[in-house]
Amino acid sequence: MDSTQRQRHRRSNPILCLAPNAAYQTTLLFDQVSLGQVNRATKQTNSLGGKGQNFAIASLGFTRDSDRVTLLQILGGSTGAQIEALERQQGIDFITVSTSQQTRTCTTCLDTSTGSMTELVGASEAIDPAAATEYEAVALELLQSSHPPRALALCGTFPPGLCPEQVARIIAAAKSSNNTLVFVDAVKDIQPTLATGGVDVLKINSAELASLSSVLQFAAPRDVVRAAAALANQYSIGVVAVTDGPSAAYLVDAKSSTSYKLRVPDLLMDLDYYLGKPADNSSHLVLNPLGAGDTCSAAMLNSLIDGAPAVDAFALGLAAASASCLVLMPNCVFDHPAMQRIHDRIAITTI
Repeated sequence: MDSTQRQRHRRSNPILCLAPNAAYQTTLLFDQVSLGQVNRATKQTNSLGGKGQNFAIASLGFTRDSDRVTLLQILGGSTGAQIEALERQQGIDFITVSTSQQTRTCTTCLDTSTGSMTELVGASEAIDPAAATEYEAVALELLQSSHPPRALALCGTFPPGLCPEQVARIIAAAKSSNNTLVFVDAVKDIQPTLATGGVDVLKINSAELASLSSVLQFAAPRDVVRAAAALANQYSIGVVAVTDGPSAAYLVDAKSSTSYKLRVPDLLMDLDYYLGKPADNSSHLVLNPLGAGDTCSAAMLNSLIDGAPAVDAFALGLAAASASCLVLMPNCVFDHPAMQRIHDRIAITTI
């Protein structure tokens, strides 16, 4: 499906993903990156980019079900056409609202000599006012249909021209019309959305939590769990899940007044075990974290709507995210056995 005109009155899959800020992603692998010099990649992939698009890829990999997620996106220009072509190729269901402006590009450089990742994100041009209006209208139509989605996922930033208040109205509609589960993996300009009181699950990292603490000016101590609990209390959020570096994560379940610490194993300490085979040093000198957070969100939300308790769903999300780091290219792809091996070694403690 590739135009809102042809998709009027169709229904969404179980998860409707708001993915307004897509990107055409190029990932380059280098033996070594030298600034100010000509650098020639040893490997290159062109793929989908943007948090919502990554969410859709990871959902497809986690559930192996192409009828699980519907992307609602805004695209324009030749890069927009390339994104749609990749989505069709991968079997991703999408609804596109068109804009006259070119969709942004994103280039990621992986340096195997240092294990570092450098990401170059192109400029996001302001979308047409008509596109912003149509985007909100299509989302509301899907949410208020006779077959609304079971969950609404808000992933990533908003392109210039899409107002935070428009997104907040979509979130409010999800809760008022059919009590759709609302999952948010976003921070920038998120205040109006949080203020609706309609967010069920907020998944962020510790740096983003600190940013929210400053921007929203709520009385949050420096401790991650207490800060997450304060945020949940102020905005009536049911679950706040926070990643804190590659090995630690925390979950505050406000409904049960319970908090958890999740310890993720160090992949490099036993790489052969997690890969399920001897590591090829030429391919695994660097872990690829690009899209890992989106993979976590996808596995977590899909597990939640399948009935998993929040902490168990988060553990599966962390395992899928870690497994995706073992695949250099493309992003958000992972091996299920590797995910299971990682999941088996995640330690969960009540705090």
